[in-house]
Amino acid sequence: MRTLAATLLLLGLGLAPRPAAAQWGLSGEIGVARFGGTSRDTAGTRVGPYRPTTFALRVDRALGSARVALAVLYAKTGFAGERNGVAVVQYDVGSLWEFAPETSLRVARFGAGTEARLEAGPVVELWKVDGDRRSRVGGRAAAAVEWPIARALTGSLRVSGVLTGSVFDPAEVPAGVERLATRRVAVAIGLRYGL
Repeated sequence: MRTLAATLLLLGLGLAPRPAAAQWGLSGEIGVARFGGTSRDTAGTRVGPYRPTTFALRVDRALGSARVALAVLYAKTGFAGERNGVAVVQYDVGSLWEFAPETSLRVARFGAGTEARLEAGPVVELWKVDGDRRSRVGGRAAAAVEWPIARALTGSLRVSGVLTGSVFDPAEVPAGVERLATRRVAVAIGLRYGL
């Protein structure tokens, strides 16, 4: 009888459902971005995208302390000429769709489930500027802090940087103007729901 009980116990432990090794998540974010680079003339005037509000959706899969994700970002932006602290802005001239596969790693965990994460990956940007379409490829790095709100809901604060080729095509830039790599720094807040 004891042998049967021990066998059933071991069999039950072996067949018991195990905790999921991976978990899916869906998150939404809203943020602000600041651009640098893009183009500069000999007098020092810089022209480029100007401080849009960004909206992002991200689908991720957690694998222990690592996570893989695909983020899609949208922004409708104006363009500005800036020099000596003065900016002339033409609003609603461009839009940006960004697709960013990324890998993140939890680097610290403290408090009641708060995590610090580092993220990196490539980006593909699809720009529409004054009716003309163009694409750019680059890289992205970010640091994020996530904290629990409810059982499957977490809040996040993310600071990211992106580097791509100039938004402008060579034919769009007049003589005396240099095309520069487009840099973007952004801050976003978001909610993640664990599925």
